[in-house]
Amino acid sequence: MKRLWPAVLGLMLISSSPLWAKTMFITDRIEVGVRSGIGIEQKFVASVKTGDRVEVLEGDQNWTKVKLPSGAVGWVATRFLVDQVRTATAIDPKTQGELKGVKDQNLALLKENEEGKKALRDLQQEKQTRVAPELNQLKARNDQLEKQINELKQQATSNQQRGKNQHLNEQIWWFLAGSGVLFVGLILGWLASRGKKKSSRFY
Repeated sequence: MKRLWPAVLGLMLISSSPLWAKTMFITDRIEVGVRSGIGIEQKFVASVKTGDRVEVLEGDQNWTKVKLPSGAVGWVATRFLVDQVRTATAIDPKTQGELKGVKDQNLALLKENEEGKKALRDLQQEKQTRVAPELNQLKARNDQLEKQINELKQQATSNQQRGKNQHLNEQIWWFLAGSGVLFVGLILGWLASRGKKKSSRFY
């Protein structure tokens, strides 16, 4: 029974570490930090990039101990290891040309966008430095003109009222003058008639 324990222990170690002594590669287009121990709190000892070859020493589903071509040993997250290097699919020249054209258009649009933003900023700055003071001056001038217009309206109303009074005075004067002439005419007529009566007494 005691002899079975080493065998059972060996089977358990083998089953729990299926990646041991296996060459694997770093996946995705990334740079992975190799740490001195298990856990992200451990310090970095090296870094590996996509496609770098590492030798798996031990590990589980979360962390794997690897040996780098330089001889450095450390731990990396198991999810960054793959059995084969993923090669990029070859692209035909026509597609490459189209992609380049799209990229150039994208760069041109980005440049145009930046130029538009700069122009907008310049306009806003110009508005703050030049247009705003001019608007304030125009507003002040407009207020002054409105004040002058109101004063002219009041003056015109006053002149109109004064003109009405003057016209009324002229009418009264002409009425009185006409009445005076008529009165004088009546007096002269009355005197003339008396003079005739007196002269008739002597004949």
